[in-house]
Amino acid sequence: MKNLTRIINSEKGVAVIITVTIISVVMLIATLIANIVVTQLKLASDIADSITAIYAADSGVEYKLYQIRKEGNTAGVEFSLSNGAAISVAVSGTLPNLTIKSLGSYHTVKRQFEVSF
Repeated sequence: MKNLTRIINSEKGVAVIITVTIISVVMLIATLIANIVVTQLKLASDIADSITAIYAADSGVEYKLYQIRKEGNTAGVEFSLSNGAAISVAVSGTLPNLTIKSLGSYHTVKRQFEVSF
């Protein structure tokens, strides 16, 4: 009986050590999952910004083509859209051989189209 009591008394701290180890492992796994989720959310946000910048650059090309065909205006232009995207359009060359470069920017993302005709 004395041996059994001595064994039980010597193992009192084992439960605390096991509990702390399990909690540490669970916290590590939760931290890794949170890191993955945050990274994926940032990527999703960058994709949405990239799409907006691409549409802005495309709008700049279309706008400049319209101005060239309607007015013969080959001057560069910069403007902003209502969604906050900025567009910068540059035209090089002379008619009929023109190159239009349109840069669309949204937040920190920039996308550019180049059209030659």
